Amino acid sequence: MAEIRITTPRGVALSGTLDAAEVSAGTSADPAEGRTATAPARAVLFAHGFLADRSSRGRTDGLAKAYRAAGYATLAFDFGGHGDSEDDVVEVSHEVEDLEAASTHLAAAGYTHQVVHAHSMGALVALRAGSPHVRAMVLTGAVSGPIEHPWEEVLSPAKMAELTSTGRTTVLDDGPSGREELEISEQTLADFTEVDQAELLGTVACPVLLLHGGALVDGEEHPLLTQARIGLPLLPEGSRLEVLSGGEHALLDRTEEVAARALAWLEEVTP
Repeated sequence: MAEIRITTPRGVALSGTLDAAEVSAGTSADPAEGRTATAPARAVLFAHGFLADRSSRGRTDGLAKAYRAAGYATLAFDFGGHGDSEDDVVEVSHEVEDLEAASTHLAAAGYTHQVVHAHSMGALVALRAGSPHVRAMVLTGAVSGPIEHPWEEVLSPAKMAELTSTGRTTVLDDGPSGREELEISEQTLADFTEVDQAELLGTVACPVLLLHGGALVDGEEHPLLTQARIGLPLLPEGSRLEVLSGGEHALLDRTEEVAARALAWLEEVTP
């Protein structure tokens, strides 16, 4: 395991964790160099969801372990303004730059065959990003079309008033890092609704696996699943939508199933 720092073109330092793929006993590995002597030059790059961090309440940790066992190195990082990365306003355009910078870092380390595994808003970021090194994307609970987010469940009336009057406000960060709050803007809210699905999905250059929970009582996941069904025909050949029956948006209790489905699909669509 190696803790790394990645500086984006706009000058924000991102904090991440790079882990080499699992190797057989007696084979040396140096994660700081980004590769091992025996592992193929493949890596999974994680993109966490809205107001989360690289661990995503443990979801990323479990997924990364499964990917490493299958021969992928893994890079999980905090978007700017999250976790241990430097301060930044949480906006999709910023996170697109962050993800592209992380992909470039992986490529410089020898990993030019990359898979992006992203969740929720991180999936929207992944769909907007344009890294030439990404061969496939696995997206859970993806924002793949315009969504009316229930902001009243995130922001108090006072915070909404501050956002309206100043254009920015903060929300508490209850994650494991030392960060106490995250900054959002009016653009943050617009990022969820101002999505031209045909334009967004029509420019994707690699196959995409969309994994969604199927719990009928999950008000958050249902509109996301609906958008995925509408948008699937717009994605490249090899793309697929799979529904995890009974699963909720976070899929925290379905990590093993998500990993198994992702790895089986990747065997089909990537060399």
